[in-house]
Amino acid sequence: MDLLVGEVMRAAVFRGGRNIRVENVPVPRPGTGDVLVKVAYAGICGSDLLSYRGLGPWQHSAERPDRDGHELSGWVAAAGPEVDDIAVGDRVAVEPVHLVSCGGCTFCASGRTYLCAERGLQGGVHQHSRGFAEYDLVPRDHAYPLPDQVSLEDASILDCYACGVHALHVSDLPAKSPVLILGAGAIGLTLGQVARAAGHRVTVFGRSNASLHRALRAGAADTVYDTADPVEWQRALAEHAGGFGVVFDAAGNADGSLRDAMAFAAPGGRVVVVGVYAQAPAFDPHVAYQRELTVQWSNSYGSCVDGVPDYRRALDLLAAGLVRATELITHRLPLERIGDGFSIMLDRSVESIKVLVEPGDETA
Repeated sequence: MDLLVGEVMRAAVFRGGRNIRVENVPVPRPGTGDVLVKVAYAGICGSDLLSYRGLGPWQHSAERPDRDGHELSGWVAAAGPEVDDIAVGDRVAVEPVHLVSCGGCTFCASGRTYLCAERGLQGGVHQHSRGFAEYDLVPRDHAYPLPDQVSLEDASILDCYACGVHALHVSDLPAKSPVLILGAGAIGLTLGQVARAAGHRVTVFGRSNASLHRALRAGAADTVYDTADPVEWQRALAEHAGGFGVVFDAAGNADGSLRDAMAFAAPGGRVVVVGVYAQAPAFDPHVAYQRELTVQWSNSYGSCVDGVPDYRRALDLLAAGLVRATELITHRLPLERIGDGFSIMLDRSVESIKVLVEPGDETA
């Protein structure tokens, strides 16, 4: 028995130029080692937003339409051959398919699967999750069964937490040392929760009072500064004149967030870039030179520590109640209104941290 109904499903198709259409497409069928997931929630990621705007490396067009959505959770609807350790109806979170790697190269052996040359390739074709739909097909080992205390809603943003787990690892941050995070969006605040769960004191810079207040309420920060306010900016400069040993750029603002991160890094310090820039970022190389700063990019996540996947570590944090996803979810919309979800994220007058799409909810 499975949860399938019919041969077609509703799915969001990206056709470039901010054109998204919800269309009927075939329901994929699981092959060997696959599971079909009935999607409960799919989060709109910053990289999805770049794709929607026609920026960055992930672009679609009328000639090359595609489907997106790599932050998702749901129920197992069907399993392919050689899958016998998961049952139809089980609740799962899905690690993105674009992170599937070869498993045999030097990078895979060291847990840096995100650097594998074969990452995301299946049969020579690049694959990625397509969670903005009623169903998505994933490899069994990318479907993580959920413990009872973790809701499907919270599990849908585990990808953000896994990015935070990995960023904290590559930062080489000394135990219990203070950190600065630039950016009060989903990546910045999930990283803040992960860092505080690890015992660090977290300062967050943001440009939205509402998001900064949410950071405090959600346990993502100890101290916040609204750096859109010139007075607050000067206060931050005065109160942190010595700088931070590690600064995370989770803003991804090509016009200045890397430059600002360097301005607040202590001599000999490290800047870890977690956000994705739409274009080459602006920064002052003389500041980096004079302070002998290290700039470290953090690329998604893998299993660098003791072979345990960062995604698993993120799920364990959520299950233990050490991070609080619910307080970061600001909007929930049915699939037919996915375009409104992107508009909400682009509207600076609206506080949006994480917008979820519910393919099974067609209410207005």
